[in-house]
Amino acid sequence: MPASPSRILDSHIHLWPSTATSPSGHGWMTPGHRLAKRHGISDYLAITDPIPAGFVYVETDRYLPTTFPPFRNEDSDAEIRSKIEVWAKEPLEEIRFLRRMVEGRAEEGDGFVDGEAAERMKGCVLWAPFPLLDTLFALYLQMAEEVAGPLLWGKVVGFRYLLQGTKEDEGVVAGTLTKHVWQSALWVLNLCALRRGRDGAGWCFDIGVDTHRDGVKPFQAVRELIRSLRDEEARGHPPPGKPVRLVLNHLVKPPLSSQPTQPDDQWLRGLSALASDTNIYMKLSGAFNEFDEPTPSDIPTLIKALTPFLDYVFACFHNRVMFGSDWPVCNVGGPRGETGNWKLWREVVEAWMEKRKFGEEERERIWWGAAAEAYGIELVSENDWISHVVFPSKDSSTPDSLKRDVHGAGCT
Repeated sequence: MPASPSRILDSHIHLWPSTATSPSGHGWMTPGHRLAKRHGISDYLAITDPIPAGFVYVETDRYLPTTFPPFRNEDSDAEIRSKIEVWAKEPLEEIRFLRRMVEGRAEEGDGFVDGEAAERMKGCVLWAPFPLLDTLFALYLQMAEEVAGPLLWGKVVGFRYLLQGTKEDEGVVAGTLTKHVWQSALWVLNLCALRRGRDGAGWCFDIGVDTHRDGVKPFQAVRELIRSLRDEEARGHPPPGKPVRLVLNHLVKPPLSSQPTQPDDQWLRGLSALASDTNIYMKLSGAFNEFDEPTPSDIPTLIKALTPFLDYVFACFHNRVMFGSDWPVCNVGGPRGETGNWKLWREVVEAWMEKRKFGEEERERIWWGAAAEAYGIELVSENDWISHVVFPSKDSSTPDSLKRDVHGAGCT
């Protein structure tokens, strides 16, 4: 019988009020979309078992009318700010929604009761316009902080700008980085700026890339972006600080099948190339949506299908692997219905760790320790427990069974 976790920090959930359930709030939320209804904290807590010790909220890709604001060369500072406010109306509304949660000021359709957010939301990853000029990026962060207020801003642990999508106007990886050197340089500048956050402790950047639908080219572009970022940091680009921590979402979305298959060589090599960077983390999340056929509903079949992928991820990133549910998006491909998919994914992760015979330290790192470390979140006050799980001893190593399983595949 798999051992239940002592606590869970769910590193990846999404929330939105009933007022944001149309294409004007989320461009992807078309009429009839199965997620086009309220998903609040109360809804989340009703389906979790056990109830997590906390969660990290991740931005929900709110609607933008265009990739860039409609600036003109002659715009004044006031006009630039006004245009950003109009252009980023929905991302700023998302921040207002989160502010109501942490301040306990629920409005109709928000989906929470007073105290739930303050107790459970341990951090939030907001959207930010990384493709903009660095001065405009800094202006947006200033505006976001003003909208958030001090209580919410203190919970901001990182930022995300989705890197998936294959159309030329959809962002960074669809040719922007590979064709436009200036755009890549702006991204590096704006990523470096994350080191200023949290009084110098730094903000994370969450990486959402889709090797299943977009192929390997976007992932290759992201790896080049990471290399450029590390080169710039090594050159001492201001501000000073530790390297920006990067969190890969959803196993980088590999294609999955209920018939056991080996991971694609490009996916393997891509992860292997990033494995030595100790400031890159990986989320065990999002797998239900990557099956080409209906997602299996029984744990043994899921374990057979996922083990080659999960084993390789763990061998590459080891103590930098974290649990995430991707709720409620897990319900799109999840086979157990809205009340059962969160629990099923938790049970799959438990069963995989049991199969690999992980010890307590490895288990607790996945359930909460790695996310707490990456995002700078404290769940407990006992110093000995924090030092044991969040900051493992130097002799902590990958279990021999996993070393044997991936030997020769690029990770050591």
